[in-house]
Amino acid sequence: MKKYIFFIVSIVITSLLIGCNFNKSQYIRPDAKPTSNYYTNEIKEKLNENKDYTIKVFDLNIYKYYEVSKEEHSILPEFIDYLNDENYGVEITKDITPEYKIIIEFDKEKYIINTYNDKLISIYPWDGVYPEDTISMEGIPDYYNLYKFCEYIKKVSRGFEG
Repeated sequence: MKKYIFFIVSIVITSLLIGCNFNKSQYIRPDAKPTSNYYTNEIKEKLNENKDYTIKVFDLNIYKYYEVSKEEHSILPEFIDYLNDENYGVEITKDITPEYKIIIEFDKEKYIINTYNDKLISIYPWDGVYPEDTISMEGIPDYYNLYKFCEYIKKVSRGFEG
């Protein structure tokens, strides 16, 4: 008799657990992006912690990577420090495509900066859950302009090719 009761209880518990299902996976995060410069701030925090990183420039016109020397890494924190709230939140149309991708690799994270032209970029992590940070480079001096930085790296790298 005990075997039958145990068997019936087991079937009831199992059938109750089968009824529990999840319609979709959900991340524990707010629905909206916390700030318009969320990913830029993540990069800034890592830079402030003096974490090691590498920078590569990928030319989408010829599908070629250019390594950026450590001496040129200062462009990133200087560019971020020069930005203000008015630079963020610009609209990127679907018909525009980036000319360069700047790939920033920390130990465990990777960020991509799409450079569309000398006026428009976007920043996002390799595996982000929020929309990318869109940034207007209007009013940014040429020295801090990431598009012009990519052009410079391409030019310098060509000088060293055999």
